[in-house]
Amino acid sequence: MKLEIFEHIHINDFMVISSLPDMGKVGGIVSSFLSKKLDTKNIANIEAIEKPWVSHFNGIVKPILDFYKIYFSEKYNIIIFTGDSQPQDSNELYILDYILSIGKIKCLYSAGGYLKQQVTGAPKVCGVTNNPELKRRLFNSGIDLVGNEIGNITWFNGLILGLAWQRGIDAIGLFGEISKTDIKQPLAAKSIINAFSKLEEIRIDTKDLDKEYEDLMEDVYNKKETNNHNNNV
Repeated sequence: MKLEIFEHIHINDFMVISSLPDMGKVGGIVSSFLSKKLDTKNIANIEAIEKPWVSHFNGIVKPILDFYKIYFSEKYNIIIFTGDSQPQDSNELYILDYILSIGKIKCLYSAGGYLKQQVTGAPKVCGVTNNPELKRRLFNSGIDLVGNEIGNITWFNGLILGLAWQRGIDAIGLFGEISKTDIKQPLAAKSIINAFSKLEEIRIDTKDLDKEYEDLMEDVYNKKETNNHNNNV
């Protein structure tokens, strides 16, 4: 792993938003969107080579490089960790150790998709926390707990909550309902961002996610029409 720091900062009582693409790319959409909307600057990057495979083309193999970015919003006192893929081993990123070197974390947020058989209307957001006292905050914001049918929350967006607990950091996971895992789910991300906005009393304009959803549905429709046409030829 290679950590490249562009700007050294030292602050306290800041929030962390840390999520990566998962089912429906929800976690990645949330962190990437907020890194653009919260007036941030890129303070560090992480380059990791930890996949147990290599790429191959024309007889040449190369290691798989994963890149992650860390942003800071001075206006909102928030650190955002985002990227385009899931690490094979989340422990290898040492992301919390680096962020703790910046100062004391007030609360860490993670996000992701919550698979349901059917989603009606705006996707609902459910939450988890590593501190029982924070459940009241979720209830007061109208956020139900993730159901007990979910016994494990896997990969980075779940593991980061446990890593935070190990380091004595309060953490909340927000998970938006999705009914499909194979296409992006910007409306689930929108619901999560609205929930985060309510929890932290920060106004965030999410209209761009509505437009992303409309463009996505148009693309799905066009591909379906093309397939139907080709099948009828």
